[in-house]
Amino acid sequence: MHTLIADVDDTVCPSTQPIGKDMAKEIARLVDAGCSFAFISGSSFKQISDQLTPSLGVPHHLLPVSGAQYVKVDYEGGKPIFKEQYKLEFSAEERKEILGALEALIAAYDIKPLTSREDQLQDRGGQITLSILGRSAPDDKKRAADPDGKKRREWLDFLRKRMGDKYSMRIGGTTSIDITPQGIDKAYGIRRFLEANSLKPSQALFFGDKLGPDGNDFPATKVVDCIEVKDPSHLLEILQRFKSGPKA
Repeated sequence: MHTLIADVDDTVCPSTQPIGKDMAKEIARLVDAGCSFAFISGSSFKQISDQLTPSLGVPHHLLPVSGAQYVKVDYEGGKPIFKEQYKLEFSAEERKEILGALEALIAAYDIKPLTSREDQLQDRGGQITLSILGRSAPDDKKRAADPDGKKRREWLDFLRKRMGDKYSMRIGGTTSIDITPQGIDKAYGIRRFLEANSLKPSQALFFGDKLGPDGNDFPATKVVDCIEVKDPSHLLEILQRFKSGPKA
């Protein structure tokens, strides 16, 4: 059996949107054929479970907040059963420092959301995320806000000058900056998931849309073999070539 691990937004489904029927069907086919499927994202547990779980109908693994949390999902009578395996969170002092730095960044660069401040600055427990226009802003507006990541790279410099290297900070999603405890990224999340399931890195394959050095999928390249995808339709084409998952 091979384990497939995928980023969520712009890899398995459009940013913040539910998984498509064809993708859900293909993933279910691979799980039924003997694959194990895990999803890792900077988003919260609620966000990715809402996007994925209602449509999948087969056992899967959720690794929200870049793998700082792990939830196994099974189904009984068609209803999902969630079993949390572990969850890491910031301390109150760390949360105060990070939120203060992000508020300073927002003020310094006059970063205005199209939705609300709560939607723009999200505390996810083990990760704090700044979404330029708000996570729920229209997708076309989000894609036009910082397509090459130039703004966010400048903002990361601002945050590092203020907080140093105490935290892991990276570009994530379409318009986001993700901040996690030092060392908590998708490399950590994937390693811990593999250990929890007694799997070797050679038994897993990762799919993501941001495998470049500044992308939030890049840490995965340090742990397992990776395939970069352009969008969900590209991933679907790749998965459809697998009869029962890639060879281990």
